[in-house]
Amino acid sequence: MKAVVYRGPHDIRLEEVPEPVIQAAEDALVQVTTTSICGSDLHVLHGLVPNMKTGDIIGHEFTGVVRDVGPAVNRFKPGDRVVGPAAVWCGRCRACVAGLPSACERGGVFGHGPLFGGLDGAQAEYVRVPFADVTLQPIPAALADDQVLFAGDVLPTAYSAVAGLNPAVRGVQRGDTVVVFGAGPVGLCAVASARLFDPKRVIAVDVEPRRLALAGELGADTCVDASREDVRVVVEGITAGRGADYAVEAVGSQETLAGTVAVTAPGGVISVVGVFQRPAASNGPKMLAKNLVLCMGMGDLGHMAYMIGLIEAGRLDLRPMITHRMGLDEAPRAYGLFEQRADGAVKILLTP
Repeated sequence: MKAVVYRGPHDIRLEEVPEPVIQAAEDALVQVTTTSICGSDLHVLHGLVPNMKTGDIIGHEFTGVVRDVGPAVNRFKPGDRVVGPAAVWCGRCRACVAGLPSACERGGVFGHGPLFGGLDGAQAEYVRVPFADVTLQPIPAALADDQVLFAGDVLPTAYSAVAGLNPAVRGVQRGDTVVVFGAGPVGLCAVASARLFDPKRVIAVDVEPRRLALAGELGADTCVDASREDVRVVVEGITAGRGADYAVEAVGSQETLAGTVAVTAPGGVISVVGVFQRPAASNGPKMLAKNLVLCMGMGDLGHMAYMIGLIEAGRLDLRPMITHRMGLDEAPRAYGLFEQRADGAVKILLTP
């Protein structure tokens, strides 16, 4: 089969590789119908994911059709259309039972090498999915792949950021002022998800006009170009000097983390889902003075079924994020567009 493989930092290629096979009773073999490039894939491309091996298949966002299942799979049969998760979890270990599937003791992330479970990625014609009954979700007959694709990764991650990343920390509440730093795919999904909680207003922050326009389309009341305006001044002006009740950091940078601390009101919450590749410092004295809560972590992919239900009900539509549709054989060029944000690239779909 054809697959996108890692050949070293800044080197990915489309190559012929062996097709995956069922390895465990709870596995499903899925023929991929749509996959896409995620910001986390750039960390792989740049050599920032430790222990990646030459020839590892990458990618972790996909929809497909079940082609085979292990003997312990009961929810799915060959021919079923499914949405795949970015990472798998068993549903039975201590972390899963505690509501933290991202910390599953037997889990793993597709296409991120042995440090993250050693699962082959989904930018391929076929992918093996462990714990299929727990992790795969059926696609309703009335929905197309491009409507539900994001329900396996960026959407539940963003929804977790606004619903509460940790069971002990509150999410967005009715009447809150919410600020989302970053209008990339996760930030855009956070804007759309925040609207579900009936906030007073949602403010999106980025430096690219095209992405800010998308944020407005997906539900932001105010869009701030941080390259032209002082975000803190804008937020204080909107909130009569108080600041935001809830801030989402969806970039993973020192600058935007500092920005969340600056704009969040006393007693507010900062929810961090941006993926940091290096240690970052926070303004401890300012956070102490404001009694801020800072919570960070991976999104809860256990929200997948709920997200699909919201899409089916017409309450969420993330298709405006799709800027390019290309064949899997165009993956190297697609990565170039995505990395450089060329030609207005936000989300690029790849079809095997």
